[in-house]
Formats: sequence, structure tokens, C-alpha cells
Amino acid sequence: MAKKRRRGKGKITKSAGRLGVRYGRKIRKNVASIESQTNAVHKCPRCERASVARIGTGLWKCSKCGYTFTGGTYVPQTTVGITAQRAIRRLAEVGIEESGGEREAL
Repeated sequence: MAKKRRRGKGKITKSAGRLGVRYGRKIRKNVASIESQTNAVHKCPRCERASVARIGTGLWKCSKCGYTFTGGTYVPQTTVGITAQRAIRRLAEVGIEESGGEREAL
């Protein structure tokens, strides 16, 4: 009789393996993906060094230059925040002209 081969422990469950069989597959999969994003290497917006760590919900700190800033709950810069910064930068370059307190449509 052939011997059964065992799969390596933790290859599928990743960091959510500590939850065992509880909470369902989808939730454990989401937890593993969020934790991998949170624990990934992130660049500091000031010194560009990959040394940013999460110190609280939405609070991030660079261990090199000591710069503390706010960001997303699980990642330092969210896609919505990046889009907003891009729009603000573009408007600053173009220059917003106000006439009588009302903004003109772009």
C-alpha cells in the first residue's frame, strides 16, 4: 500500500493557521492577506527608506528618521489617499481661480 504524502503545514493557511478550523475559509483567507500587507516592507514618505512600522490603528512610524504619520489602517498609504494627493497636486499646478467666492468647473 502506498504511503500518503502530507502537505507542508501552513502553506495554505499562512498566518491565519492559528485560527484552526474556526470562522470559515473566506474570513481566514482575508485575515491572512491583510496581515501579509500590514507586515510587508513599506517606504517612508520622508526619507524613502524601507523602515516603516505600524504603531497603532492608522499610525505609522519610520524607525530611521522617526517620522510619524497617519495612513490607512493596514497599509501606510491607501489607494484613495494616493488618488486624492494626485488630484491636489494637479490642482495646485494648474491653479484654482476663484471668482466671487464660487469655484469654476474644470
